[in-house]
Amino acid sequence: MYTLSIITVGMNHLSYLKALLHSIFKENTPQASFEMIYVDNCSTDGSVEFISQNYPEVKIIKNTIPLGFGENNNKGVFASTGKYVAIINPDIVLMKDSLDKLLQCMQQNPQAGIVVPQLLNPDHSIQYSVRGFISLKALFARIISKGKDSTNNKTVSEYLCKNLNFKKTQAVDWAIGAALFMSKDTYAELGGFDLDYFLYMEDEDICLRCWKMKKPVIYCPDAKMIHNHLRASAKLGKKTLLHVKSMCTFFKKHGFSIKNPKAEIK
Repeated sequence: MYTLSIITVGMNHLSYLKALLHSIFKENTPQASFEMIYVDNCSTDGSVEFISQNYPEVKIIKNTIPLGFGENNNKGVFASTGKYVAIINPDIVLMKDSLDKLLQCMQQNPQAGIVVPQLLNPDHSIQYSVRGFISLKALFARIISKGKDSTNNKTVSEYLCKNLNFKKTQAVDWAIGAALFMSKDTYAELGGFDLDYFLYMEDEDICLRCWKMKKPVIYCPDAKMIHNHLRASAKLGKKTLLHVKSMCTFFKKHGFSIKNPKAEIK
């Protein structure tokens, strides 16, 4: 059994996968024992061939039909043997000791359900990866500001937690699913990602359900990763409609106003 299982799902992300795999296996390899499982969602860009030839230690699961983000990650975790699982998107690049620091943070905070790293933009500026739970007010503010993180809209700034102390390890509502770390037992207890979402909102949903199990989501700024954020739903199209559909599913399941989860477990 490994200590860590890195789960990555990709669909025509070869250019990103090259950088991710280089960071994992050549530049910033974790000290803890680990395995990597790559779930390929019907890529046509040579991703599977590249990984097979250059990183034969990676276990590859090939889909015959495209599946959603949650279902693909659930498949990867089901095939894993690690005590802990790290959900790592293909557009992530690990920085030095990032996974080991997440592991250490989890071990130092045994009450935690999910631990998340500090995500940085490619220029190493802070990425607003930590969020408050969505509300109708925040949703409308995001629409008005056209989804731009750079807006000065007060409601959006609060939703993006722009005033967060980014140097402090602390409990947060949720973080985007580009990099999530938890024990495999917790993942199983949560039932993995909710398959009612095909794409988008699965990350907010799993963090909220973790809080409802009285297991906090912890932000660990000592663990740093670069995130080449794709933001595929920022432009109008099929993925925008999927985002809207997932938003409706989230509100139907959890209501339009989420109570402060931190207050409920004190």
